[in-house]
Amino acid sequence: MKTKRDYCRLGKRQLAVITDIFENTLTEADALAKNHVSKWLYKKWLDNPFFLAELDARFDEALRRSKFLIAHCLPLAVQRLVQLIVSEKEETARKACLDLISLQLSNAGLQNSQNPQQQNKKFTPRISPEKASRMLAMLAEREPKPNSLPNN
Repeated sequence: MKTKRDYCRLGKRQLAVITDIFENTLTEADALAKNHVSKWLYKKWLDNPFFLAELDARFDEALRRSKFLIAHCLPLAVQRLVQLIVSEKEETARKACLDLISLQLSNAGLQNSQNPQQQNKKFTPRISPEKASRMLAMLAEREPKPNSLPNN
């Protein structure tokens, strides 16, 4: 059973420590020192289900904000990777290809794990970066053969 957030059950120092960690970007140690909280007392707070519920809620909020930020920057990152694919430097182009393949595979895995009801029953093979690199190298080495008719 998950405990609901209840600000009334948390003390001012507890809320101050949580705020310093999540909003003022202090480390745990710095937030504890700033608010004059001993490690022993902090460990005792960590046994409090209301304190943990508030920490979990702040973690979830921080993750959600991170996902929005990444989603906002993702189109630009993909656009730059696509531009790098046609780079004259072979290693740069190869790495850009690998990054795009990995991004696509991780996106497909993320979508499948978040929407189990909407999962396709198709098998999506997982390709390791090393294997993808070898495949790209083999494709790059292969020269196109001209379609020539036999001379009869």
